[in-house]
Amino acid sequence: MEAAVSQKDVKVAIFHNRNFVLLLVSALFSAPGYYVYLIGSEWLMLNITDNRFYFGLLFFVAAIPRLVLLAVGGIIADRVNRRTILFWSDFSRALLISVLVVLIWTDAVQVWHLLLLAGLFGISDAFSYPAMNAMVPTILKEDQLQRGNSFMQMANQISPILGPALGGTLIALLGFKGVFSVAMVMLLLASVAVLFIRLQKEEDVVDEKPTPWDELKEGFNYVRKNELIISVVVVALFINFFFSGPFAIGMPIIVKDIFNGSAVSLATIQTSMGVGALAGAILLAAIKLKKPGVVLIISLIGLGLLYTATGFSANVILTAGLVAIMAVLMQLINIPLITILQQSTDKRMLGRMMSLFMTVSTGLIPISFIATSSLIAIGISIQLIMIISGIMIALIAVYNLKNKKILGIKFS
Repeated sequence: MEAAVSQKDVKVAIFHNRNFVLLLVSALFSAPGYYVYLIGSEWLMLNITDNRFYFGLLFFVAAIPRLVLLAVGGIIADRVNRRTILFWSDFSRALLISVLVVLIWTDAVQVWHLLLLAGLFGISDAFSYPAMNAMVPTILKEDQLQRGNSFMQMANQISPILGPALGGTLIALLGFKGVFSVAMVMLLLASVAVLFIRLQKEEDVVDEKPTPWDELKEGFNYVRKNELIISVVVVALFINFFFSGPFAIGMPIIVKDIFNGSAVSLATIQTSMGVGALAGAILLAAIKLKKPGVVLIISLIGLGLLYTATGFSANVILTAGLVAIMAVLMQLINIPLITILQQSTDKRMLGRMMSLFMTVSTGLIPISFIATSSLIAIGISIQLIMIISGIMIALIAVYNLKNKKILGIKFS
């Protein structure tokens, strides 16, 4: 078990907390670097093949190993130094991108190369996600978690601002060699920053550690007995199915095939998402929600309606505006959700709880990717898919207006 040395006995202001600041700095390099890579790989795939099924497969092959290994990542996060996990996650991504740069320089890059790298990035995600989310509550006090998570979200959401803007610009000016080289350097800097985080282990209260299998079963039993988590997971399961696939696959296709746009056009929409998400994170860093459950459901209704409107959008600017507002609403959903899970979870089980929640709530995302790709392949318009998906999200949210478990969520 890990605990921050500076936070063990004394409450320290967030930005006087050395470990938190270093974690934030690492995120400021890691998240934008990942997005620079992502927009580069998306646009590269669209340029080396006209088969849009392969483009959807890019997301699918990343989602499958992430989903399968998240539970393992949670167990590892509760047994191994989380700083070490985060270091190897960013460092290994940088190494993978360096291989892609070599392939581009030698003009040898093919579709299967991008699919393989996407799968390897998915494996890295499975270990970094629970480690990151389990580390925050070990270095901050409970009443600092909403603000701390908001600042971490600010760092993460700079990525959809800086990442696509930088990525689109680099593709236009330097080509794919430039965009991937910058992504590699940013991830290397993130891995260096996290090395300076200093956490100490608490003394084990048991003589013999349980096996990984026992820890996995314990985590599932912990989730099963928590009715609030079950309620939230069921909602997240279906929301992710209707949102993730159509949005991630649909936006690049809409920009290129319907708006006849460029990489800069795609960067504009993705940047607007980052701006909206950053605004939402700043809002939640400044105020404390009195009824986070009510805000969560109302935000879901708004998200569904705006998503439906996005399917009717006729140009890049209007789409960017709708996406920005949706991003604000997503922060009003995600930050309260993560905060209440961190507050209500035993610290020794944080890694497993975060990974198990992510595994179950995102279980249908790979199916969403492959379903969206298949529907596009048989000729169904991506805009129609997004319209129907938005309606379904709104209906699910309206149904949960009577869900007392979610509506009754309160912060410590």
